[in-house]
Amino acid sequence: MATKSINAKSKRFDVRVPHQVAESVELLKSDGESTGQFVVTALENEIKRRQRKLAKEEPRG
Repeated sequence: MATKSINAKSKRFDVRVPHQVAESVELLKSDGESTGQFVVTALENEIKRRQRKLAKEEPRG
């Protein structure tokens, strides 16, 4: 059992979110989906979106 916030496969984030965001997460999670799975998917999608945005902004030479 991991005792630290970082192990070989993951890092733990402890964050506070507004009540409205937390309520929306609970309403929109798929059946059987954990909050952690929902958050990881959302983070992965946001990372991809921002990477595409950065690539689009880079000047092509």
